[in-house]
Amino acid sequence: MTRSSRWVHAGAAWLFALGVLVQGYLAGQALPELGGGGDFEAHRSIGFTVMGVLALVVLVAALVGRLPRVQVGLSVVLFALYVVQTSLPGLAGSSPALAALHPANAMLLLGLAIAIGLRARRIVATAGAE
Repeated sequence: MTRSSRWVHAGAAWLFALGVLVQGYLAGQALPELGGGGDFEAHRSIGFTVMGVLALVVLVAALVGRLPRVQVGLSVVLFALYVVQTSLPGLAGSSPALAALHPANAMLLLGLAIAIGLRARRIVATAGAE
């Protein structure tokens, strides 16, 4: 169970990173300035469903896989930043400056997911060599 959870953790982290890139594409595709129709529904629905499930899987698999504290901590931060990410657009009416952090937070999420994925791959490889 521990070994498979570690693989799930690594895979979910890489899928989350890929998902951030897909989200960037979907947001760009919706922008009227780039020829889009202003419909962010695909971006929004994938962000609230697929990305949320992946963020949760990264965290739960880290716990079930009994990964090192640093890896679990990074997974907690990824989940927390995901929650922040979903909250930021809702601030557009009351605090546009905070809402504008949505793309910057996405960059943090991408970098963190890649770091988690790289560390997880190393952990799985090291455990397999023992």
